[in-house]
Parts: sequence; structure tokens; C-alpha cells
Amino acid sequence: MFRLLCTLALAAVFTATAAQAITLEEIMANNLQARGGKDMIMKIKTMKITGTMETMGGEMTFTQYMKDNTKMRMDMSVQGMEIVQAFDGIAGWSKNPMAGGAAQRSSEAESKQARSQANMWGTFVNPDDHGYKLVYVGTEDLDGMTVYKVAVTDPEGETTNVFVDAITWLEVKMTRKFTMMGQEAEMDIFLSNYKDIGGVQFPMQMDMEMDGQEVMSMKRESVEVNTAITDDVFAFPGS
Repeated sequence: MFRLLCTLALAAVFTATAAQAITLEEIMANNLQARGGKDMIMKIKTMKITGTMETMGGEMTFTQYMKDNTKMRMDMSVQGMEIVQAFDGIAGWSKNPMAGGAAQRSSEAESKQARSQANMWGTFVNPDDHGYKLVYVGTEDLDGMTVYKVAVTDPEGETTNVFVDAITWLEVKMTRKFTMMGQEAEMDIFLSNYKDIGGVQFPMQMDMEMDGQEVMSMKRESVEVNTAITDDVFAFPGS
């Protein structure tokens, strides 16, 4: 028993020391390697994702299209209504039956949010190309696991905190601040159930919480990579 306690104590000391000595570059490199490698990730040019979202007691299905790390479209179906949110690489647009049904150009703030969603490779792949500034903040405890916290600031000055598991090196949580109805809010996004798709690890489950309360649960049922997707899928209707 004494030997076991000594071993556990030494392991704890080693983990704490390693956490203090880690650098941002090592966290990024280990994360990319755990996901399948930077080269494999960047070989993904298109993605088509289908799944379900549960929110406020309701459920909707969705199909998401992504291309060239710059374009994104999500089609959502709920109670017979079809809702579209898209970003064509320059600006966003949406279509919502509850807002008249006609396609509408997005506001600058909405386009900015859509632009970040179009980044299908992830934060740690060529962050300079997106104007991201990354800072390693330190370690935290997340439900008993040690995680590395990295603050990612976008060109508009908004910061997203990314948490990387110190054992698996995969991202397990993101914290984002955003403005809703004129008020600033913060959302925690928990990523889990990673699955190998074409040699790259993807989280198939994302649970979103605000003030400790779950507000949305997203389940990816299928992920297809490098399928043919034309640019008109993302274009504003009639353009």
C-alpha cells in the first residue's frame, strides 16, 4: 500500500511539473497529432454533416455543408419549417419562415459568427491565416481531468477559450462570449464521442450550456469528407 501511495504521489508531481513546463506550441502540435496529423486534416476540402439538435424540449434535424475552410451552410428542419444559415466566403445570409421566408443578408455581427463556423480544420491549423492570437493560460480541472486552457482572440477582439485534455490531447470544451438581445452572454460547449472519419478525429457530440444549464445538444450522425459540393450551395439565392 505504501509503495502504491508513493507511486501515485510521484505521478501527481510529474503531471503537475509537466503541466507547468508545457508550451503553447507543444499543446498545438500534440492536439493536431491526436486528431490525425495536420497534413491529414488539411486534405479535407469539403464536409457534409447530418444529425439532430435538441433544444428547449424540441428536436430538429440538420444538414451542414462546409468547403475550402471558408464556406458554410446549415439547413435545419423543425416542425415542417426549413431554416437556412449560410456563409459564402465573404458574407452571410439566412432564410427563416418566421422572418418572412425570403433569403436575407446577414448583419456584420452574424456574418462574423458564420465566418468562424466555416473554419472546419480547427483553431490550431494555421491560426495566423485567420488572424487569431493564441495564448496559453494554464491548467484547470474539468470533472477530474487536467485540461490545458488556450485563449484564442479573433481579429475583432473576441476571445474563445479552448480546453485540451492533457491525456488524449483532444479538445473537450470551448467557452465563447457573444451578444444576445443586446446582452453579453457566455456559452460552454462540451465536445465528446470522438470518431475516426477518413483518418481524422471528429467530435460527434456537442453539448452547450449557459450558467450551468443545458440549452442545446447536437449529435452528428454522419460525417462525409471530400464529397463533391458546388459553390452555388453557399451562394445567396439569385446571385
